Amino acid sequence: MDDIDDDNPDWSDFPAAPLDHAAKLKATRARLAASQADFAALLQVPTATLRNWEQRRTKPDALGLAMIDLVYDDPEGMAERLRGKRVA
Repeated sequence: MDDIDDDNPDWSDFPAAPLDHAAKLKATRARLAASQADFAALLQVPTATLRNWEQRRTKPDALGLAMIDLVYDDPEGMAERLRGKRVA
């Protein structure tokens, strides 16, 4: 069968674009089943800030981007660590 006529081509060798900060935040929040308010509290940022990041209205600073990468790479572990750092 000719690849041109293939309705279901093999895309496994096609390089995927890396996720940006907004996609990483949304994916991580979904994996943790967290609301925006809960996830913002975990990251210690205002909910409006998280919302703006997720909607690509604003971009996090370098520290924010590093935190997003850390939480994205290990959502459950980082959530546990961040919750343990809270001061009562």
